[in-house]
Amino acid sequence: MSVPRASVRAWLQVRQPGPPADLAAKLADSVGSAPESVFAGESLPAVLGALGTWLLTAAVERKQAACDAPDEGRPEVNTSDAPPAGTRLDAGAAAPDASAAAMELLAADAFVTYAFEAASEEGSDVTGLAHQLLTMVRA
Repeated sequence: MSVPRASVRAWLQVRQPGPPADLAAKLADSVGSAPESVFAGESLPAVLGALGTWLLTAAVERKQAACDAPDEGRPEVNTSDAPPAGTRLDAGAAAPDASAAAMELLAADAFVTYAFEAASEEGSDVTGLAHQLLTMVRA
């Protein structure tokens, strides 16, 4: 059994209150780009949780690959003009990669939260869902 993408989209669209526009767009994009295996769950809560763990795993793997990349080709960073440690930076100053990573993590969190919300609505076993999701996430 699997849950169609259209069912996931429809369920997300009727959430009240809905997520902020940027997050809603990321959720919709994730539903569209997730591999078919993510939708192979037995229920909507399982699929929503799988979407969350898929995004989390992708974010961790991407960060790990960036950290493992050789330093060759990376520009020298001049820190002489950097603000002192502990200085609060303007929220708009975040690097584009950091903003994208933050949005990806917010979407992963939203999908997992929605998984528990859907399980609660269905009267499903949330403890079983929690165990299932924890086993899906790689250490």
